[in-house]
Amino acid sequence: MPAVTALSRFYLCGSDWETADSSEYNNLSEQRAAMNENETSNGTFSTLINRDFQPDGPLASAMPGYVCRTEQVKLATEIAETMQNGTQLMAEAETGTGKTLAYLVPALRSSAKVLISTHTKALQDQLMFRDIPGVQQALGVRRRIALLKGRSNYLCPYRLEKNMQDITTEPWLKKKLLRVNMWRNKTRVGDLSELPFDVFSSAIGGKITATAEQCLGSKCPLWNECPIVLARQAAQDADIVVSNHSLLLADAELKSGDFGEVLPDFDVTILDEAHALPDLACRHFGRQIALNRLTSWHNDMQKLLEELADEASLKRDISTLFLQVVHAYDKDDLAAVLEIWQELAALADQRRERSDDAARLADRCEAIGDDMQAILKPPQGFVAWREGSGNQSKHLLAPVETGPVLNEKLWPRSGIFILLSATLRISGSFAYMGERLGLNCDLGLDSDAHQETNAQAVSHPSPFDYATQAMIYAPRHVPPPNADGYEDALFAEMQALIEASSGRAFVLFTSHSMLRRVAPRLAAAVSWPVLIQNESGSRDAILQQFREDKHSVLCGTRSFWEGVDVPGEALSLVIIDKMPFAPPDDKLLAARRDACEKKGGNGFFDIQLPEAVATLRQGAGRLIRTQEDRGVIAILDSRLYIKSYGRVVAQNLPPAPKTEELADIRRFFARQ
Repeated sequence: MPAVTALSRFYLCGSDWETADSSEYNNLSEQRAAMNENETSNGTFSTLINRDFQPDGPLASAMPGYVCRTEQVKLATEIAETMQNGTQLMAEAETGTGKTLAYLVPALRSSAKVLISTHTKALQDQLMFRDIPGVQQALGVRRRIALLKGRSNYLCPYRLEKNMQDITTEPWLKKKLLRVNMWRNKTRVGDLSELPFDVFSSAIGGKITATAEQCLGSKCPLWNECPIVLARQAAQDADIVVSNHSLLLADAELKSGDFGEVLPDFDVTILDEAHALPDLACRHFGRQIALNRLTSWHNDMQKLLEELADEASLKRDISTLFLQVVHAYDKDDLAAVLEIWQELAALADQRRERSDDAARLADRCEAIGDDMQAILKPPQGFVAWREGSGNQSKHLLAPVETGPVLNEKLWPRSGIFILLSATLRISGSFAYMGERLGLNCDLGLDSDAHQETNAQAVSHPSPFDYATQAMIYAPRHVPPPNADGYEDALFAEMQALIEASSGRAFVLFTSHSMLRRVAPRLAAAVSWPVLIQNESGSRDAILQQFREDKHSVLCGTRSFWEGVDVPGEALSLVIIDKMPFAPPDDKLLAARRDACEKKGGNGFFDIQLPEAVATLRQGAGRLIRTQEDRGVIAILDSRLYIKSYGRVVAQNLPPAPKTEELADIRRFFARQ
């Protein structure tokens, strides 16, 4: 694996990068050769990075409010050494460590081609439009930066034109398409987030974007103006690419055919929010069937037959069969759906010679049938299940264990991998996350025997003073979940806490059903605005409203447990309804438990409890985001006291004073 060294040209003359002759660095192999020629003595790159973070360094001079933090300097040095030595690193950097700056400085100082991959769009945008420009200016370096998102974020000009010209498009939809077309003539990148409205909630997202199945690839007549093509070209030319885990995993799976969501080669891949990788891998390395996927194929096939204008009987036959598909799907009978679908596939295959579009649609139909067959008869190491029912249901297939799949698909790729998150350990150990990621984190295991990739594991504690900044409230008197009176007791505790904090609260629920029952009661009972997920607007909209209104209450489920940053007085209370165990009917978790027990493990303590602890750590981490923040974490679950695993959960909470008395919480807020 190639080591990454500091080029003096970049480090000492970074501000001249834009005016320097860059052609000699455009080719990746030439760049690596230049790196090797300029390789300095062992330790130089990490020493230079360490110097950047010192009180008399460039960061302190150019960034207002910068404070030299010991753990941040250590982490930045470890990242630089990893890049220099060509090894792999897994680092837990607890909230407040400053991991973003710790990896941006080595990435920007290095001459390597670097991918920075995140889980959330919020962090992607923060990196691209705030953090990277600020650090570049502070260091006086100029590296070429590109942002690359998944295809659903970009306009497909071809599908926009086709749907505007389609006589069956309803007038109200056509009006919205015309608005998009006006924007199309102005946009430079075709990123749909530039539009002042959400295209998917406006019912036109599917008409102006292309899935991997729908994309015509290089045969598209508008290929040269395709935003995805332009974004990928920019990524090829860039020194640093900001992207996301979903795109990285889609690239690793290589499912995209003629036109793939393929990333260029990188010397270094930095995965921020790495704790999310295993769950994303389940989705990307599995299969999924939903009625909208089948409907999309049917609609595209019907449009093609209309264009051919001489296949009226086939058009009628396909419509008749598809109605049968919908009827069987509504009955949750996937086997019957497959049987009818195979008839559709035979009809589509008979017309594949008529045009390239007909051939692509025949291939799509066959691929959908293959996915159904895999779900009905899961291959070894995979589990299949259904979520929901009727026409809203999804049929899914996923790997039971993600470690072996990541070892097969992702880690063998050339380059250095650096994984970072605030929550990678359970009870101080990397063992659980290491197994899920397929990484041997210096745990004394035989890497070959366990088919794992070796990685150095390091941890950095939070610099926050939880003893004075926070308090944990865990009442003993709340009935256990499912007990009589639990919901009323939960509501009463939440109301009392919100009154004590004068709003300024996140109320995090572990289920949508509890959110729907309790949140409206809170809205009617408290004096402050209550924002409810899926009712008060989009996720971003209610977050923005919460930040602006210093005394509001936000009620949400899993999407608000992580990737949300609200520093300051607006968030002073985080209420968690109960320990976030997965529901008992979770088929994937059940399969993981069974696999664990077949190896001699304990399904609850080795799988289910670590999952709950990891999620709880994410939720609790929403509260204290800066040295000035103060607040309360409330966990309304008496099982912390009455169950043997309660002690394990408590050990993984922030080191703040704990109380089971509401009076202590009132005094805490009275002192603010």
